[in-house]
Amino acid sequence: MTQLDDDVANKLTYIQQQTGQDTETILKAAIEQYYEQLQPPQKSVLDIFQDLGLVGCIDADPDLSTTYKSMTSQSLEQKYEQGQQ
Repeated sequence: MTQLDDDVANKLTYIQQQTGQDTETILKAAIEQYYEQLQPPQKSVLDIFQDLGLVGCIDADPDLSTTYKSMTSQSLEQKYEQGQQ
């Protein structure tokens, strides 16, 4: 096991006193935080879709996200009516 120098040991003791956590819990949290810092940043779904060219690739009404149900219903009604003729 690694030995801690006096400065780090004092900091660990201070953290334990302030948080009431044991050494294992503190070390796990510190390692997890350090690990996360080293990971490459994760792309958002929007970034991924933009990279794939999916954003703006469909020509539709600008309010489609709020009117898609009525537009789908209208489209199905028209399709049904055409099938009846």
